[in-house]
Amino acid sequence: MREAIFIAANVAEANVVERLLEAERIEFELTPEAFLQQPSNVCLQGLMFEVAEEQAEDCRRLLTERGLGSRVIGKS
Repeated sequence: MREAIFIAANVAEANVVERLLEAERIEFELTPEAFLQQPSNVCLQGLMFEVAEEQAEDCRRLLTERGLGSRVIGKS
């Protein structure tokens, strides 16, 4: 089962996350997903990263430690 961990707002951000996950040999899937940009509440299209459920918390921690915590998705 897969769990959402991150939503990238742009291609550059998606590339950074891809490199981090690939460096840790973590398999992931990308899915287009709408999100609200703060503070304007504008709806934009992003890329949602999903990983295996058992790796999700470690991935969230990794992304947060690397300064990407603002777009980390908590466990649903």
